[in-house]
Amino acid sequence: MTNDLRCLILILYSLFLSSVAPAQLQKIYLHPKAAGTDKQSKFIDSIRFIPLEVQGDVELARFSAVEVTNNYFIIKDWINKAILVYAKDGRFVKKVSFKRIGEGIYPAYDERTNQIVFFGNNKNYALTPKDRIKIKLDWNNPRNRKYYKKYIIDLGDTSFAIKKSIPRQNDILHARYFYDDLYSMGEINTSELYKDSLDYEFKIYKNDQLVKGYFPYNRINEAKFLYKEENVSVVSTDTPYIHFITRPYCDTVYKMVRDSLLPGYQIVLPLENSLPASFFTRPLKNKTDRDNFDRNNGMMLHQVYAFYDAPRFIYFLMGYLNNYEYYIYQKQTNTTYKVKNIKPDSTQYNLSLLDDYGITRKGDRFYKTQKVGEILSFFEKNKNVPVPKELESFIKSNPPATAPIIIEYKLKN
Repeated sequence: MTNDLRCLILILYSLFLSSVAPAQLQKIYLHPKAAGTDKQSKFIDSIRFIPLEVQGDVELARFSAVEVTNNYFIIKDWINKAILVYAKDGRFVKKVSFKRIGEGIYPAYDERTNQIVFFGNNKNYALTPKDRIKIKLDWNNPRNRKYYKKYIIDLGDTSFAIKKSIPRQNDILHARYFYDDLYSMGEINTSELYKDSLDYEFKIYKNDQLVKGYFPYNRINEAKFLYKEENVSVVSTDTPYIHFITRPYCDTVYKMVRDSLLPGYQIVLPLENSLPASFFTRPLKNKTDRDNFDRNNGMMLHQVYAFYDAPRFIYFLMGYLNNYEYYIYQKQTNTTYKVKNIKPDSTQYNLSLLDDYGITRKGDRFYKTQKVGEILSFFEKNKNVPVPKELESFIKSNPPATAPIIIEYKLKN
């Protein structure tokens, strides 16, 4: 073998190793007491207003959230127990009341089936955590279905009728659509009812059958999960088949490409916000001790949620043991900002678009509902600011202050 050939082989081998080596874990340093502040216009652009057709008996309630489907905007009105269906151009389609379904059952969108699903406990039965585990272990017994209720709205049916449906195993497992024909499940609990101690924090299912499990734990007596039910968080990205996975009491954000999992980011917290080593090894005595520990250590790490990785920024929700905060991390400067400290400004109509309620993301776009009255008030006080074209005719129609609009925007690239 010649020296040139040897060199070529070594070069190719080194390139192969670099291509298969895991990406370096990127660290996000977060100091909750010293998170930065700045103007909102530093983080957001591409604002677009989508005025919604005014209906006499329809107004935007205080607690409303928008769901973006293939053909519709769905506004969920939690207080009045109704969903408002609008076409993508803002035309009003339907108001559907779900009061008759009963308490404690709320709508969720299933992307795979294109349905609004209502699933929850039958109020005629008071189930304890132990009862729910017994039902899961014996789900094939048809009598167990009476403990739950399920209804659907098929968004492909323009009647938008609420129809009764049969609860399935995926429903009680709180499995969610993952990709292709797979569902994911991240519900975590412990109980002496389990005969086999092995379980996984995150699991993938196909046709109600387990395909793959990640992060094994002892589901009988794992110290960190005793006396409290937990969930793994699964967040979609702008790219198909790529998700971010976050776990309870873990500072690592995992990147998942199809079913391959690697650490992506680590949230580095000060010692005062980090869990002590004893939390993972020394079991608490009972639920009261557990609740007291959470209250007394309210700003210690619980879990990362809603992790969105954009080219320039990372937007995420940090869950502490007894508190929550939204943050934005700027990659170029390695600076973390607390969303509460980010101030809206007149270049963006003084609208607060990064607050921590009612925001929905679809791909690289964020959506938020807004009462038009606040926008009208801004333009009345700022006559020199031009009204966006998509709002001109809507404002001239003199809509009521409670009429809803949708605001679409992006994080800056």
